[in-house]
Amino acid sequence: MQKVSYMGDGSTTEFTFNFPYFENSNIIVTKNNQTATGYTIIGTSAGLDADIPYTGGKVVFDVAPTVLDNITIARSLPLTRIVDYQPTEKLNPTTLNQDMNYTVEIIKDLQDEIDSLYSEYADIADKESTTTLLARIAAIHDEIVDVSAAISILSQQITNLGDISTLRQSVTTNTENISTLDTRTSGLIDYVIESQAPTSSNNYTWYRKYKSGWIEQGGKISGSSNATLPKRMADKNYFVLATCRNTGTAAAIGVNLVSETVLYINCGNYNVDWYVCGTASA
Repeated sequence: MQKVSYMGDGSTTEFTFNFPYFENSNIIVTKNNQTATGYTIIGTSAGLDADIPYTGGKVVFDVAPTVLDNITIARSLPLTRIVDYQPTEKLNPTTLNQDMNYTVEIIKDLQDEIDSLYSEYADIADKESTTTLLARIAAIHDEIVDVSAAISILSQQITNLGDISTLRQSVTTNTENISTLDTRTSGLIDYVIESQAPTSSNNYTWYRKYKSGWIEQGGKISGSSNATLPKRMADKNYFVLATCRNTGTAAAIGVNLVSETVLYINCGNYNVDWYVCGTASA
């Protein structure tokens, strides 16, 4: 899959991408792994008779993403026919080229997914015993080899045109095979499944919860008081870090873990930033 990622800075509203696409519905925009809203896609036109209508473009947000926002712009091409060739009609070169390019771009996305899987294995090699990891990789490798072989056959079929309907069905079958690899990598990769950005409505608290159950959260208080965690911890054996925000001030800070959702911070009358991490409650 063609994609690019950015981190917001609180002022930038425009984020560019340079991969080709056919219509705006091909572009998927997410913010912190959730479907984004409040934006416009502006494509860079390749010309009226171009084989691929857009060579790239930009996503323009109504409101600039914050410094805690991770923006991802990706291309998703549906496995559907864009042209229905009729046996009695003359083939139009522009239409034919566009249809072939659409199929080629889908195959490129499939190849990117395979390359990404190979890269991920290199990154996670130290997370399991060699025997267990090699067993998993060996099982998945066999399927990757089969999918790669099928893609090579599809590429040859494209050069000969062949039966377009059969070709698209073959691409669909191989895409379904690749999607099953996600279940095989369960437990090897951790990622954020839920998050909250600090705003005035949530008393400037934030958190990031991961698939494994690990959670990071934080916030601000003014003067000695209770800090309420936005998410409940599994128990009181969590890590706490508190720092004074008053410029040029050195202050002693005391912390009492009151419960799984509340901690008391003794900091006099100073402003304090607090940070908590550990295992979240199920």
